[in-house]
Amino acid sequence: MPGLVLFNRRWTVSSDDFVFSSAGEAVLRIAWLLTLIIILSIHHDDFECSYGHTLRFFYIGTLVLNVLGLISSLILLYISMQGSIKNAYPRRHVCKCLYAKLLLFLPEFVWVCLSTFWAFGHSYICDYSVVVTARAAVIFSWLVCGLVMFSVLMAFDPVGSAKSRSAVTCRVSGQGDESLSVSNVSASKVWENRCRCMCCCISFSQDTREAFSDVAKLVADFFHDLDLVPSDIVAGLVLVQQDQVEQDDQLNTVTVGSSSNGPSLPVFNNGAAVPQPKSWMTIDNMNHFFRYAMGSYGWPFFMYQHLTTGLCRLSTKFRCCACIRKSNSVLRDNICQCNTAAIKKLSGIAEEDIVYVTFHNKFKQIPFYVVLDREKNAVVVSIRGTLSLQDALTDIWAVGAPLDIPGVEESFCHSAMLDCAKYIESELKSLKLLDTAFSYLQQGASLVVTGHSLGAGVAALLAVLLRQEYPNLMCFSYSPPGGLMSPKASKYALDFVCSVVVGKDLVPRLGMSTLADLKVKILKALNECHYPKYRILATGCSRLVCGKRSSSKDRSSQLLIRDKPLTRYMEERPTVLQEALRMAENQASEVMKTNWPLHPAGQILHIFEVEESSICGQEAQYAAVWCDPQVFNKIVISHKMVSDHIPNAVAAALEQLVEKKYVPQQQQTAQLTHHC
Repeated sequence: MPGLVLFNRRWTVSSDDFVFSSAGEAVLRIAWLLTLIIILSIHHDDFECSYGHTLRFFYIGTLVLNVLGLISSLILLYISMQGSIKNAYPRRHVCKCLYAKLLLFLPEFVWVCLSTFWAFGHSYICDYSVVVTARAAVIFSWLVCGLVMFSVLMAFDPVGSAKSRSAVTCRVSGQGDESLSVSNVSASKVWENRCRCMCCCISFSQDTREAFSDVAKLVADFFHDLDLVPSDIVAGLVLVQQDQVEQDDQLNTVTVGSSSNGPSLPVFNNGAAVPQPKSWMTIDNMNHFFRYAMGSYGWPFFMYQHLTTGLCRLSTKFRCCACIRKSNSVLRDNICQCNTAAIKKLSGIAEEDIVYVTFHNKFKQIPFYVVLDREKNAVVVSIRGTLSLQDALTDIWAVGAPLDIPGVEESFCHSAMLDCAKYIESELKSLKLLDTAFSYLQQGASLVVTGHSLGAGVAALLAVLLRQEYPNLMCFSYSPPGGLMSPKASKYALDFVCSVVVGKDLVPRLGMSTLADLKVKILKALNECHYPKYRILATGCSRLVCGKRSSSKDRSSQLLIRDKPLTRYMEERPTVLQEALRMAENQASEVMKTNWPLHPAGQILHIFEVEESSICGQEAQYAAVWCDPQVFNKIVISHKMVSDHIPNAVAAALEQLVEKKYVPQQQQTAQLTHHC
């Protein structure tokens, strides 16, 4: 940091981002130099053939250019390693080095063009290995040129012009907001165009246009006052993780109970207890109904689970030529009804137990199905999670909307998910699906609504909408989104919504307040760190590859050293980062004042690892605890923050707890925040 300025515009790389790329280039050039030297030494007498002097000239020229390129890479590597992540002064000559590399790249490009003609424009009778090596070198050179051009495009910042940079500088230095508004509008347009490009296959209705605009404005507002590049944010996440590890180690005296017979768990100062869960909120029921949530993902998830044998397994449930033999209960499936076949395989239901299946998918309209569970004497409505760009847009469009709950004030929820729930509710009522389903079951049958991820959020909201008509309704919400319901709405759902969160899953912790808090933590960590970025990223990569949780006692992994003396330049330089931190803190405070805190719904069971999995094949060991929504008010940085959200992780955790006959303990309000 800050972003590098070349040709009078800002780029999305900084002066310390060339360590790994220069090291990689140096290794490739050294390997290629050794190859050229070996070929020239072995075949120095084999160039006395037709056009052989051209090949000799090619090898010598390539050798010279590679030596010059190697020297420039090593110089850039050395300069980029200097200083720290916030002390860029020792790297002030990086721009000059890049200009020099560009001047060297131009003759290299010309040489590759000439070499292409020399290598492929003649019929050589020279030694075959010499000719083949020359042609391979030309092909490799073109691949390198293409990689360089791709890297330049990736580093290009559409809003990095001098005008936009001066606007952000004025904002950070406190000189007014007028210039910033121009830059922010430009950034919003760029993000909107990116969204449209990524979602080009989505039909552009008025709703999707508004969603693109809102998402673009949200992203632009979040980053508009930061002169950070993507690698700075990644390094900040590594530092935040280290800080969280240190805080966890300070809480390691907290005893974690693993079952009802285990040791007692501590009570926080507020002493407010989590309400007693309902009798049907058991591990067995969670595991039983999760198979319906998995089934909603259809054949893609089934093939993901069974990469080699999936097709053979599904083939027994196919309904071939389904376009001719149409079924009134299955809509928008493919020609062999592969998705419906996956539902039957994953959930274990029979063909006659399927009441209705639809894979109709648009913005705010997601697939769902209704089936009969004769074992539990229940009608199950399962809603699919995120599996398409339309679903992703529904997730991101986090606009608040009032949730109409009789007798409950200040009830708000995720607007797009509420629209999805209303769509499913209208389908259930217009087609009389629930009445039809209940007619097939015995008296006293119950209604169960379930889903995973996006489907979990929509299921919880659908349960709220159907609660008045079906007072005995049960909802199992697996890995629900964090920004779902306001506190009072979530409290209202305690009696009929059971949410399940596994490990350090990112999704249940996502929200405007948690993102603003994470932004503050990243800036604070960068401000307190005095190590070079390459060391921070190398530490983060080693943790990711090894899957090892670092300890605060491990001095090699400690990156937040707050008592390291500053250099004279760092003391005198403008505190741009500190000013950005102050603005981020103000923004976080403003978000807390103007936005309702949104949480997952109802009772929340948090399943966490007490023993991590090992490389030797040892499975992770899980425990579970009933948690208050407040314990998910911060994002936990971990190498499992994404993998813990995958349905396979949820299924494995639940199955293990069922085998143990595990009984979760009831916790106090803010307990085990270092686990939750």
